[in-house]
Amino acid sequence: MNILASPLQIGAKTAPNRIVNQPMECNDADDVGNPSELTFNRYRKLAEGGAGIIVVEALTITRESRARKNQLGIDEKTAPTLERLLKEMRGMNSKPLILFQITHAGQLSGADFSRHVSVYPLPGKQTHILSEEEMDQIGDDFGRAALIAKQVGADGIDFKQCHGYLGGEMLRPVNTRKDRFGGSFENRTRFFCETMAKIKKSAGSSAFLLGARFSVYEGITGGFGTPGPAEVIEDLSEPLALVRIMEKAGVDYINVSAGIPAITPEIVRPTKNYPEGVYRHFGWAQAMKKQVRVPIIGSGYTYLRDGKNDLKEPDPGKKSFLYWAEKNLKEGICDLVGIGRQSLADPLFTRKILEGRSAEVNYCIACGSCSVLLRNQAKVGCPIYSESYKKLLKEVQKIRA
Repeated sequence: MNILASPLQIGAKTAPNRIVNQPMECNDADDVGNPSELTFNRYRKLAEGGAGIIVVEALTITRESRARKNQLGIDEKTAPTLERLLKEMRGMNSKPLILFQITHAGQLSGADFSRHVSVYPLPGKQTHILSEEEMDQIGDDFGRAALIAKQVGADGIDFKQCHGYLGGEMLRPVNTRKDRFGGSFENRTRFFCETMAKIKKSAGSSAFLLGARFSVYEGITGGFGTPGPAEVIEDLSEPLALVRIMEKAGVDYINVSAGIPAITPEIVRPTKNYPEGVYRHFGWAQAMKKQVRVPIIGSGYTYLRDGKNDLKEPDPGKKSFLYWAEKNLKEGICDLVGIGRQSLADPLFTRKILEGRSAEVNYCIACGSCSVLLRNQAKVGCPIYSESYKKLLKEVQKIRA
């Protein structure tokens, strides 16, 4: 564990180790978007867990269009509570870097409780298509959110470009809108570039980290990572160009993911149905890393657990999180390794792993129960290791039945 436990310079700051708690939406804010006591408890535990970087789950920059009924928000109203959240996390452990992921839900906004919008028309659906002026305003809102993140004490932000939300839908070849935000690759990356400039102007400084998480390949017709609006075959030409654009725009790190959880979940989160998806994540991270000098965060590591997985590898010792994390860091596949579902199953994962107590870890079994809770707008946690979330899951399943 020499590399996994080693520090890494990111911009002007240092992550104490190479494990990243990826942003995991848990839908437990109050009706204004403030962290609830449940939220505070979760993040205090994550801070205690000691990951090198903790990315606080997607904070919506607007209540008007959001993906979760009880989604955390970032605005002037929630700023004091977000400041308290950071203070309590650092009270548990002052070492991890704490980033805020900032987002706009776009076409994944919940129509039942917020305004459903999209960058481009959706076949068979009535939805509001955002105008150029509205896109410009959203960019301004991202800049304001980044400034709030800085003012309340976050170490930086993650400008969300992944998993089907507004930033991601902007990038797709199927975004053929006729104004300056659609059609050509230059136009489809314009929102990212212009908004990053606004973020840098409002909140940027050498000590405040700026980064982005994006989906390399979405697995849908005309999705990002395909060569055209009617294509589905994976083509990394645009993703490779995008990371170069991101670096030029001034990001301090790039967080590499893939897929859209609501549409192509097996691409996002490898399971026993498609365990080899782990290897695809490794390949995507490696391909992006070859293009840039800034640190790359890799994804897909939760599924590996302690080697008890369905990978077709005869040697159990070559199937575990520890094996692949060390191997990929050593070989320069990525610079940091991200865990998502595993942080819900065991928020103390990093501490246990780095202290040589891997046998004590509550390993995520990739059952998808946390995703069931999220899709049903329930509070999210791990039903396998928490009695309260197990009870909640049963209630959700009864309603669905």
